Amino acid sequence: MSYQLPEHHQGGHQYPEATYSPQAIGNTQSHGYPQEQQPHHAGYNYNPDQSKGTGYVPPHSQGHYQHHHPQKWEHGLCGCFSKCGVCCTGWWCPCILFGRTRHRLHNPTMNGYSCCNGGCMGYAALCTCLPPFNFILGLMQRGEIRRKYNLEGSGCGDCCKAFCCGCCALIQEENEVVSRMQTTGGGYQVPGGMQYGH
Repeated sequence: MSYQLPEHHQGGHQYPEATYSPQAIGNTQSHGYPQEQQPHHAGYNYNPDQSKGTGYVPPHSQGHYQHHHPQKWEHGLCGCFSKCGVCCTGWWCPCILFGRTRHRLHNPTMNGYSCCNGGCMGYAALCTCLPPFNFILGLMQRGEIRRKYNLEGSGCGDCCKAFCCGCCALIQEENEVVSRMQTTGGGYQVPGGMQYGH
């Protein structure tokens, strides 16, 4: 395909026809002006082969960006009788067990622990004054434990376990926190592999 310009007459002069072709246009771009380098952006590699179109190649994945899958609980919900003392405390005095686990989460060395701490008092008050809502504190604590140790589960599952099997859930959480702290040395374990010592 070619493009023709009509003849123009001006002042008695006649200009010849000029014919342009795609090849000529391409040559003027390649010879008339210096070629621009393809832009290189962080994370993208441009394809120099223009016949296939300008595309990009995704960067190689780095090791520290790998997704870390949630871990399984080391203690099951029905493993209440694995430790007799924890089991008895969870069934007969769940407020004390809740307060102990709560204190352990924020103070792995258990310095200054008292069985009648703030967590215990709050759980006991909620069970006494608003019995239908006593699972709320257990639900919040279970979610905190899952996030801290990157454990399997969901908010809906936490709610069901705290509401239907509150004592078993508290026993499982206490056993799990103790096991995790023995493994990690009491450090705070963040999902993704980073660890902070106390």
